[in-house]
This record gives sequence, C-alpha cells and structure tokens, in this order.
Amino acid sequence: MSKNIPAALAALPQGCALSLRTHPRNPNHHLWWNNGTWWLHATVHRPDYTKQRLRLPLETKNIHRARTQRDTLLASLCGDRKEAA
Repeated sequence: MSKNIPAALAALPQGCALSLRTHPRNPNHHLWWNNGTWWLHATVHRPDYTKQRLRLPLETKNIHRARTQRDTLLASLCGDRKEAA
C-alpha cells in the first residue's frame, strides 16, 4: 500500500463522514483500475457541508489484494468516525 495513504487520511478534518454506496453484485465497489494499478475511490462529507473525493493508490495489480486493502481502509475510516462520534 502507498506510503501516502496515512498522510492523506490524517489530512481529513475532524467530523468528516464517509459516504458508502455499494451494490451487492459488485465486489469491486470503490475500486478503479487506472494505468495498470488499482485505486480506492470514495467520497468524504465534511462538516462544512462540502464534499471531498478521496483517491488513494493501492499499488497492486492483483484484484484480490486490492479488495482486501479497500476493505481494511474503509473499515479504518468507518471505525475512526464511530470513535469520534
């Protein structure tokens, strides 16, 4: 996983909410294939009622590894949000 991910997540302001829309038949939700590597794409809603696109390189060509990394990152973001509430 990219070294820039912790910095990108730390840069999110307090009180942000992660917007998750998933489709049960799409195991690749929030994943994007870009120039030979998988990326995580999500939207964060900020406390000032604006939104921010979150784009993080997963630095893998393996879809199974990308799904695992995506699930870990999303769980981390959701966990942080629950603790802050």
